[in-house]
Amino acid sequence: MVSPAAQVRNLLGVVWSAMLIAIVPYGAACVAITHVPGDAADDVETLRYGFTAAAIISGAVSMWWRHRFLALEGSTLSLNELRGHAVWVWALSEAVAICGLVLAVLTHAANEFVPFALAAGALMILHRPANLPFARLRDPIG
Repeated sequence: MVSPAAQVRNLLGVVWSAMLIAIVPYGAACVAITHVPGDAADDVETLRYGFTAAAIISGAVSMWWRHRFLALEGSTLSLNELRGHAVWVWALSEAVAICGLVLAVLTHAANEFVPFALAAGALMILHRPANLPFARLRDPIG
């Protein structure tokens, strides 16, 4: 029989894996959409700066959120708090890839997506479930 702690870790692992793997279809959509004939946005540099800034902010907030709420040391957390904070950190990390996808679509240049996808993947690996502070749980699981 699988312990409740193992079930929680497995569930978080599934959610994290799905969010990490979602970066790949973003890239596929990016390539498919950018190869459709149409006009690219006029001011590519402004879009690039804007989406890069948004991605940097999302990545920085994911790091701040993790440091603030999911540090290995600190006050105890309920299981729901741990899950909620983990999903927020992962969503902020994935938002970096979404910024790249939107930029690539607007500029009709699939290569614009690549650095955003790499940064999002790096953030997701940094925030992986193995690095969550399970030791801080208020009520031991199982």
